[in-house]
Amino acid sequence: MVAAVALAQGALAAPREECRFEPPARVGAPVIPPGTRIGLALGSGSMHGHAHVGVLLELEARGMRVDVVAGTSVGALVGSLWASGIDAARIDSLARGESLDLSRIAGSWHGLFSSDPMRKPLEAAFGGRPIESWPRRFGAVATNLADGSRRLLARGDGVTAVQASTAVPVLFTPIAVGGERLVDGALVEPVPVDAARELGADFVIAVDVAYRPHEESVSGVTAYAFQAMHILVNSLAASQARAADVLIRPDLHRRWMECGQEGLVAAGRDAVASAWPTLVRSLLTRAGRRAPGAD
Repeated sequence: MVAAVALAQGALAAPREECRFEPPARVGAPVIPPGTRIGLALGSGSMHGHAHVGVLLELEARGMRVDVVAGTSVGALVGSLWASGIDAARIDSLARGESLDLSRIAGSWHGLFSSDPMRKPLEAAFGGRPIESWPRRFGAVATNLADGSRRLLARGDGVTAVQASTAVPVLFTPIAVGGERLVDGALVEPVPVDAARELGADFVIAVDVAYRPHEESVSGVTAYAFQAMHILVNSLAASQARAADVLIRPDLHRRWMECGQEGLVAAGRDAVASAWPTLVRSLLTRAGRRAPGAD
């Protein structure tokens, strides 16, 4: 996470040709069995959330229909925009600008601050529409700070749901919802596969973009605390991801350090391309059809 904050403060590498995604030959939309509701579970991961944007870009390019979106932390931010009807290219544009800079989800080492700056741009994006009116079913996972219980916010104000799900403890103030103080959902469900099923999905594609404990050196009290959190989140994420029908786990840290934001988006697209044969075979098997080789 230290690297994420440093890069968010301006140390991003200039995009290079090798950092970009090279689209494969044309790929047709997968066969989805009748009555199957496809869910997408977008996990926590701070600045790695740019990879979620790449995943959405590639799913759209391949004609993948998604009915349900569940998100935790930065996955809730990116997923809420998509579920509300904004296409992936527009989300990519917003994430590259200042209005919805994903570095805000990374927080600051200088102390507690508010997530209120994200409210205005999200209100504009959602157009005042409650979650239940969005084209895709959506829910954001948050944690009750008082007792550690899980909360799935799937109705009402989308901005409040996103703020609660992204409220990293210590870095952001908790969000009051229904008399409870809610914080980052990564504490209880970093990869929200169960949430996607609870929202009605019966085939779930999970995207795990969490920071890996081995990827950064640890020095200092604050860094020790966040390393401990990364260890816990990774253990939970690995367990929850096993419940998905298909797991997408992009190669992120190297791409981020070498290529910055451009590399994360490309990594998300690459990960979808790599997982595509498995995804197509899983859907064909579900449909009771013989699964040919999927390219």
